[in-house]
Amino acid sequence: MDKRALVIRFSSLGDVVLASCVIDPLKSMGYNPYLLTFEPYGDVFEDDRRVFVIQTKREELFKENTLKKLRGFDLYLDLHKNLRTVLLRLMLGGDWRVYKKDTLRRRLAVYFESFRKPYSVVNAYLRAIGYEDGKPKIEVSEKRLGFWRERLGDDFLCVGPGARYTKKRYPHFDALVELLVREGYKVVLVGDKRDRALTEGWNCINLCGELSLVDTLAVIKLSRVFVGNDSGLLHMARAVGTKAVQIYGGTHPTFGFSLSKDEGQVLLKGLRCQPCDPHGKGECKWGTYECLNIEPAVVKDKVLRLAFQGGY
Repeated sequence: MDKRALVIRFSSLGDVVLASCVIDPLKSMGYNPYLLTFEPYGDVFEDDRRVFVIQTKREELFKENTLKKLRGFDLYLDLHKNLRTVLLRLMLGGDWRVYKKDTLRRRLAVYFESFRKPYSVVNAYLRAIGYEDGKPKIEVSEKRLGFWRERLGDDFLCVGPGARYTKKRYPHFDALVELLVREGYKVVLVGDKRDRALTEGWNCINLCGELSLVDTLAVIKLSRVFVGNDSGLLHMARAVGTKAVQIYGGTHPTFGFSLSKDEGQVLLKGLRCQPCDPHGKGECKWGTYECLNIEPAVVKDKVLRLAFQGGY
């Protein structure tokens, strides 16, 4: 393969992970795939030999030493579609494909139910290069998996309690973990240092703030099931083929980040005020966060059915 394709997705973690869905299709089209992203998101591909990662800082994107690395690709695939990528297109030239972001409809979906139509960011990424179906996929080395299998085994449930915004963060993960542990299941927490501060003292194996992105991938891959919010960790589970339970709060599947039916189970209360923001920013206008008031026992049953019975 002599042709090179540059996939552009700067942030955030979940979006960069989902961009992995185009790697194999590009290879089948005869391209060597490269990914341009911001630090540290490219670290999630540390073990993946299918793609070359060009990782940069925001403030260095338009510097000449960075632009030099970005010139001369046979194909540019814009999976971010913002002002930065428009400027890159003008500066680099070449053959560009851009995904259908559906921004206006998604924003209107906050206010009008008629605009809450099915939409998948993964499918939108793929259609930009003429593909209809596919899934995110990131490879993790057997050596890394073996390292974590020795320490954790592979008979455990993985919980990712974190999310960037309060309206996306399920508030009863502590009770869910307690229920699972009480019934004899091993539970492992993953997340960042902020999640560690929120989960100190929980009765489980707490790895929050202790793992690199690629080690987090390995732990999630070894687990029977992952349960988390509408967040980057959830999409990491999708990328390593681990079934997941996705809990929705202030966001909604219409924004394109929902699990497909064969990837796991979506929990959405379907209140009239859902969604209230495309990204889950801000505070609940009612002050109740009722969208996230889902009984831990309900979540537990979904997790165990998925983990041990393969049910949805």
